[in-house]
Amino acid sequence: MKKDFLVIIFLSLIFMYFFPSQSSATMVGLSTEELTRASEVITRGEVEHVESLWSKDRKTIFTSASIVINDIIKGKIAQKKIVVEYEGGEIGNIGLKVSDVSPLRKEEKVILFLKVEKSRRDGLGDVYNIVGSAQGKYIIDGDGIAKKSGFSIVNGKDVIDNNISVDALIGKIKGVK
Repeated sequence: MKKDFLVIIFLSLIFMYFFPSQSSATMVGLSTEELTRASEVITRGEVEHVESLWSKDRKTIFTSASIVINDIIKGKIAQKKIVVEYEGGEIGNIGLKVSDVSPLRKEEKVILFLKVEKSRRDGLGDVYNIVGSAQGKYIIDGDGIAKKSGFSIVNGKDVIDNNISVDALIGKIKGVK
């Protein structure tokens, strides 16, 4: 009996080694209305600076991006610049990639759906996090089209506004009661 048990454990370990399970983040699609309702602030701006840092406990890497505000679509912001933080980034030759995060890039023009959170840095206070992970970030191209990328969804693809004119997207956001 004990020998059979050891054989089963041995075979199980070999099976797990040669056939590892893959898991990936799957998301449910969020409509513009859902993102708008979940957001404290929605802004249009440009990414000025991006920096990856260690969290306070030095267990994870996060990225801090400063955004120059061009337009506040929903909510109130007193400053002309805000800080947005999200998990993931690279420090030296160490990196953390989060599957449902669309990283912010310097000089990118964006529309962001945001909520206030505590910073992962000491002494910084409140910062903003993107609502809905990658779904809460639109990149604005040179033709004035707002585009999303960087995530996969299980269902709800039909509710996502993608490749939509900036004016139409802002109109939808402002139409949410």
